[in-house]
Amino acid sequence: MRRAAAAVTAIALALASWQARADWVRVSSSQQSVFYIDSKKSPRVGDNVMIWVLRNHKAMQASQSLMVRSSKDQIEVDCVGRRIRRIFSSDHGRPMGQGPMLHSEHGPMSWNGVPPNSTVSRIVDVACANT
Repeated sequence: MRRAAAAVTAIALALASWQARADWVRVSSSQQSVFYIDSKKSPRVGDNVMIWVLRNHKAMQASQSLMVRSSKDQIEVDCVGRRIRRIFSSDHGRPMGQGPMLHSEHGPMSWNGVPPNSTVSRIVDVACANT
């Protein structure tokens, strides 16, 4: 039990230090949210790159029976195959990923194709540019 608590604490501290370093660049918006990508991308490995995406909701939204104002996702992008999969996700009660983490999910999740002319397509375009 102590190991699990120590692991959760270590993850929370790592996310908190990452959050302080994030340099968010606005990528797109929808009626409900504004989407940002962290400009500090990991190096490309083969056709893939890891990115962080921030969804800043314009108003509180229900997620997992909680009211959240923003969500952060670590996403693996297959630049050639034009597909993505979520590695980690967290929901927060304050804008721009601030405040305590209210809920999180760990992956990796399954791969999903990227619909053309979508917010996700724009995120993939930015993530794969110049990597």
